[in-house]
Amino acid sequence: MEEQMNRKNVFITGSSGGIGTAAIEKLVAQGYRVFAGVRNPEKIKRLSEKLAPAVIPVKIDVTDSASVASAVHDVNEVVKEEGLTGLINNAGYILQGPLELLSIEEIKEQFEVNVFGQIRAVQAFLPMIRKAEGRIINIGAVTGKTAMPYIGALSASKQVVEALTDALRIELKPWRIQVVLIEPAAMETSIFDKAKSASDAALQSVPQDKKALYEKVLSLVDASMANQVLNAPGIVADSIYHALSVEHPHTRYAVGRGARLAVTLGRLPDRLRDQILIRALGLHKYFASER
Repeated sequence: MEEQMNRKNVFITGSSGGIGTAAIEKLVAQGYRVFAGVRNPEKIKRLSEKLAPAVIPVKIDVTDSASVASAVHDVNEVVKEEGLTGLINNAGYILQGPLELLSIEEIKEQFEVNVFGQIRAVQAFLPMIRKAEGRIINIGAVTGKTAMPYIGALSASKQVVEALTDALRIELKPWRIQVVLIEPAAMETSIFDKAKSASDAALQSVPQDKKALYEKVLSLVDASMANQVLNAPGIVADSIYHALSVEHPHTRYAVGRGARLAVTLGRLPDRLRDQILIRALGLHKYFASER
């Protein structure tokens, strides 16, 4: 009975992506039972079968309150009085493109997944987290510290996640629930390919004269991004495990090559930061020619 009560249960949203998969493998190896939240359980069927019974797929769409409530019910039926050792808010996606060209509906969807999805999960799973004095791990991004042009909607959503995490860290202190933010740099996952495909599809509906305004700068940004160093998602999984397992976790983890630099840039005077970003993205020559 004591072994059962000390079991470590965690719930991860966005389990089918690169970070989610790496986190599942890491936590199972460390003795956790993982409830893998995913919109389509078929996407992690092979992984869940390989790691059974330590991985339990749970269908969840964080943009749908009824789906979140159903997932809570499914998890609660299994953990009962054990509660949750951790909730890992990992679901998210990248919306890219100049803010002028993005529709309001697309921007709303970015916030619906990256922001409101995290809030829904926190509110719904908190009773189980209280039972185990568990922890909440929010996956943000370094763009939450340094907003990047042409992914302004994403940057804005991640800055909101920073604020929510800071507020929750104090609000949940009476129940000894620690709230941690992980800020990854660019990771070697399929999320960028999906973002590019989604952006190309969305911009098809934009009038050609508007798209033409940004064609040159976007080609320069694409070339710059193609040369960026991508990090293995396993380093995020290591930070997630550290945040769950140590007695006093950091409040923030800047993870991956370039992460600390991005955080530092966020502390610089605005115009200096702008100039550094413009040069890093290869835009300085173009901007100079337009004067």
